[in-house]
Amino acid sequence: METGSKTPTEQLAGRIIRTILIVFVARLGNYIPIPGITEVDFLYESTFRDSSVFNLSSFSGGSNVISIFTLGLGPFFSASILVQFLTKLYPPFERLQNDEGDTGRRQIIKYTRLFSILFSFAESFYLSNSLRSFVFNWTFNSYFIVALSLSAGSLILVWLSELITERGVGNGSSILILVGNLARCPEILINKTDLDAEGFSFFNPTYIFYMVCTFSIMLVLSSITQEGSRKLPVLSPKQILGRDTSLTKSSYIPIRFGQAGVVPIIFSSSILLFLSGLIKKSENIFPIINAIGNPYLNQFIYFVAFLTIIVLFSSFYSLILLNPEDIAKNLSKMSSIIKDIKPGVKTRIHLRKSILEASFIGALLLSFLIIIPFVLAVLVKVPSFSISGITSMILCLSIINDTARQILAYFETRVFLFIP
Repeated sequence: METGSKTPTEQLAGRIIRTILIVFVARLGNYIPIPGITEVDFLYESTFRDSSVFNLSSFSGGSNVISIFTLGLGPFFSASILVQFLTKLYPPFERLQNDEGDTGRRQIIKYTRLFSILFSFAESFYLSNSLRSFVFNWTFNSYFIVALSLSAGSLILVWLSELITERGVGNGSSILILVGNLARCPEILINKTDLDAEGFSFFNPTYIFYMVCTFSIMLVLSSITQEGSRKLPVLSPKQILGRDTSLTKSSYIPIRFGQAGVVPIIFSSSILLFLSGLIKKSENIFPIINAIGNPYLNQFIYFVAFLTIIVLFSSFYSLILLNPEDIAKNLSKMSSIIKDIKPGVKTRIHLRKSILEASFIGALLLSFLIIIPFVLAVLVKVPSFSISGITSMILCLSIINDTARQILAYFETRVFLFIP
C-alpha cells in the first residue's frame, strides 16, 4: 500500500521497481522447460523458430523458447475481447457493465478470468499437438502433461500482468508483450537468411542508415496514431441558452485515431498466422495453392489481407469501445449537445460516423507503419525487416507510447493531489 506520506516521485519509483521485479520473474519463467521436452538441440530450436507457434507467441507475450510460458497471454486477450463483445451484445452482461457499478465490474473481471482458463485449455491442447514433432518419446500422457503445463504457464502470466496493472506502471499485459518482443530482437526483426544471401552485414553502414530511418519514421507515425484524435465540441446547458459568456475552456469528446490500441494488430496477426497454417497444410490437397509460388505475389496478398482485417476490426472494435448510444444517453442526462448537431437520432448518427472516420484514419496510419519498412528497403536497396518483426516493432512502439502517457497521467494526478 502506498502511504500518503510518500511524495509522488517516491510512489512512482516504487511502482517502477515493482514492475521491474515482476518482469524479472516473468522472464525467469521462460527458462522453465515443459516436463517431457528435454531434447534441446540446434535442429529442435531452429524448427521451432520457423513454426507458427513461435510467431503466434510473439504477439501475446510468450517465450522465445519452448517453455511453460510459450502460450503467452493469448487466451487472456481472447477472453477479454469476448467479454467486451458480450457487454455490448448480450443484455445480462450489458446490465453488469452499466447498471451494477463496482459489483458488476468485479463480476465481469471474474468472467474474464473464467474464459481465460477455458481458452488456455483449448489453445494449450492445440499447441500440445503442434509440439509432438519435438518429443521423441511421445505418449498419450505426454499430450496432457504438455497441455497442462502450457495452461498453467499462461495463467501465471495473466496473474503477473494483473500485479503489474495494480501495483506497477502501465498495463501489465502490454508490458509483458513489450519485454517479450524486445527479448527477441534482433532475431525476429531481421531476416538473417536474406542478409547473408545479399551479402549484407548487420553492421553495414547502409543497413544501419535504413534501420535508423525506419525507427524514426515509425516512432513519429506511431505517436500520431496513438495521440491523434478528433474532437467533437460539446455545449453545456448554459452555453445552449446563451447565458455563459465567460471565456472558459470548451468541453469536447475526444475520439482517438488509435482507440482500439494494439488489439487490431494482435487479432489480425493471429488470424493470418492461423490461415497461413491452414494453407500450408492444404498445399498437398489443393495443388493450385502450391502453384502460386511467386514471393512478391504472396507478399502482396498477405499485405492486402492484413490491412483489410485491420481496417474492419478497428472500425468494429472502436464502436464496441465507444458506443454511440451510450455517449448520446450521457449527453442527454447532462442536458448537453454536440455543437451544431440536434440531440437524439442525429447525435447517434454523427457519433457513429465520427468514430468510424477516426478508426479508419487510425487503420490507415497502421497500414503506413507496416508498408514504410518495405518502401525504405527498396529505396536504399537493402533487405527489408520481416513482416513479423515489423508487427512486433509496431506493438512495441504503441505500448511505449501508451505506457509513457499513463506514467505522465499518474504523476500529474499525484502532484495535483499531493499535500506536503
